[in-house]
Order: sequence, then C-alpha cells, then structure tokens
Amino acid sequence: MTEHCIRMLPDCDTVLGLVRRSGICDAEEFIGSLLPRYQARYQRYFERLRDHHSIKSPENLRRLGREQDVEIYELKVDKYRLYLVRHYETWYLTHGREKPKDNRVPTEIQKAVDIFWEWK
Repeated sequence: MTEHCIRMLPDCDTVLGLVRRSGICDAEEFIGSLLPRYQARYQRYFERLRDHHSIKSPENLRRLGREQDVEIYELKVDKYRLYLVRHYETWYLTHGREKPKDNRVPTEIQKAVDIFWEWK
C-alpha cells in the first residue's frame, strides 16, 4: 500500500497522503489550495498524529465510522475538513473539502473508503 503514498511529513511513514490511479493525491492538492495559516494548522495536527499524541480538542478530530479493518476520521480546521483513514498505526489522508452539509457526510465517508481501497 505504501508505494501509492506520499509522506506528508519528512521521514514519516505514519501520516501518508494516498495517490490515486490518476497520479493525483487529493489530500495534497486540497492542503496546497489553503491559505498558509490553515496549512500550518494541518501540519501541526500531522505532527501530533505522527508522535501518537492526542489532538487536544476531540472536536477537531472526529471519528466518523468503521468499515472492515479501517476507521474513518474527519480532521477539522476552521471551515475545512480533511478525511483520514486509520489502518493500524498509519493515518492515510484521502481528500478534503469545505465543511459539507450533514446529509453529505456519508458520501464523504464512502469517498474516503473508496480512495483507500482503490489500489486493492
């Protein structure tokens, strides 16, 4: 699985962005489109995940569900949401967007799962 990933932090194999078959990493593109202050906040969250520290406000990292052997999370920064899949000790970043309406969250969960299993 890791051959289809990019490191979101230097020398870190526990916080990875998933590269799709198209060759694009949706999470990397999303983060790159944000203002620097939001990029910096996500960077700090990635460092906390890498170091196995909790994110201080549970509101900012919300577990959305579980499917098969993976857990799906939403990492919040202001009005932005980044979707992550946790598989054992590794966090896989799938995609991001502005906060969706509540009825759209199941679609985002499914998209995260689909991106995660795309290479399987």
